[in-house]
This record gives sequence, structure tokens and C-alpha cells, in this order.
Amino acid sequence: MKNEKVLFAGPWVGEFGWELFAWHAYIRALSEYYDKTVCISAPYSRFLYEDFCDQFIEYVPAVGDYKDSYFKVGFEITGKLLGELMKEASLDSNTQKISIITPRRIGDPPRTHFEETFKFGSLNIIPKYKKFGSRDEKYKDTVVIHARNRSLRPQDNWPENKWKVLVDILKKQGYNIVSIGLKSESMHIAGTEDKRECEQQQLLDILANAKCIFGPSSGAMHLASLCGCPQVVWSTDYNFDRYTKNWNPFGTKALFLSDHGWQPEPEYVYNKFIENLKDRHE
Repeated sequence: MKNEKVLFAGPWVGEFGWELFAWHAYIRALSEYYDKTVCISAPYSRFLYEDFCDQFIEYVPAVGDYKDSYFKVGFEITGKLLGELMKEASLDSNTQKISIITPRRIGDPPRTHFEETFKFGSLNIIPKYKKFGSRDEKYKDTVVIHARNRSLRPQDNWPENKWKVLVDILKKQGYNIVSIGLKSESMHIAGTEDKRECEQQQLLDILANAKCIFGPSSGAMHLASLCGCPQVVWSTDYNFDRYTKNWNPFGTKALFLSDHGWQPEPEYVYNKFIENLKDRHE
């Protein structure tokens, strides 16, 4: 179509939590001003865009590392790469008005609020968040765990023996427990159902209906916020506002534990859960 306005967004090559709260909702809002939207990100992020983009291109860079950074260190979004991706999207600058937006830090996350506006040309964009997951009663007695096991900040991981203690306590209370996450970055704890890398819609439905999710601060815990899944999350005080306010657009319950930093004892975690988190299905 002659003079078609196209938004070309990506490729996203940053960490998942930042994609959730410093990128995709802004692109959703911005897409309303264009005839066509093309989004580029990792395969597991497709669900974030498919409700509004016209074309999704899977892209995972072969180089670069996170090294506790917002984007992959050592990766550059070059003109050549953009040209290759635009060709894959069958875009034609001779007939289409293409606006390219490459990943950037929007605001000063996580210190800025989820309603932080973003200036794009003459537009002042307020992010639009979608609540993910569908109602499914079969998951209402499910408890989710994300046993983070990343090489990035390994001191933040909770050891397997602590997870086993917590899982044993929860199982004695009659909960069905599932492990989620990427297999390369999370553990499957014995006594839980392995749902790591399950089909995306199933993951969203589990989170939208589960009693709660347990875990140290991670991208999976941030996703739970967008599914309305109550969280029992532990970290340092630095992350308190992130979970309770700034990265919580739907007011999802978040029991944030920081008294013992990244390494609380499992009995402490469970007792706080009992004291503070009411049954969401009452």
C-alpha cells in the first residue's frame, strides 16, 4: 500500500524483565498510530506482541553477553542487521513510510513508574499493558516456583537444598507445585511438575490462576505481575518499589521479603506466606 505507515520495532536483545516493563507496552501503545507494526524479539517473547503486531520476527543474536547489563554487551544493532531484518519483513522504503525504533532505556527503570511517558517524535506515549492468561479452575490449588539458576549473579540463586525444604513443606499442605523457567537458567526441583519451557499459553494460564509464585527476583516473577499471580519474592530493599509499585500495573499482590536479602531460610519464607498472603480464591 502506497505511503503505508510502518512501525519497525526491535530487535530486542535485552533481559526479559526490562522487555516486560521498559519496552513492549510502549510499542503496543505506539502501534496504534501506524498501519502496520513489525516486532523483533526472542521466540519466547512472541506472546507479548501477537495481540497487536502484524508480523513477528524471531531473532536471537549469536554474540554478546548480559554481564548484569540492560542489553547484551558486545552486540551492536548495525545498519546491515537492520537491513537484513527489514528485508525479512518485506519492507520497502520506496512505498512505505517506515519508523524504526531500536531498543532503548525508557525512563529510569525500575525507579520510574509503569506510567512513565515516552517521547517519540511528536507523540507522547503512555505504555499500555495487557493482563495475560485465561481463567482455568484446574490451576487454582497450584503453587509455582521459579528456581533461578543463572550464571549471571550466581549469588542471587537460591540453592537446591533450600528449594527442596520449601517444596516439602508446601506438598504437606496439599499443594500441586510446578517449576517454571528456561531450562538453561532454572532448576526442576524434585517433587514438582516440570513446566519449564512449556507452551506459552499454558504458562500464562498457570500464572493467571495459581495461588502464588515463589522465587528470588527474576524475569519470571515480573511476568507473574502481568498475570495477576501473587508473589512471594525475596531480594534486597533496592527492588521493593519495583515489585510493589513501579512494575506492578495491575496491583498484583506482592509479599516482598528483604530481611535476609537473597538468602532467607525456607521456613521463614513459608511462615511469611502463611501470615501475609490470603487465599486469592476466597
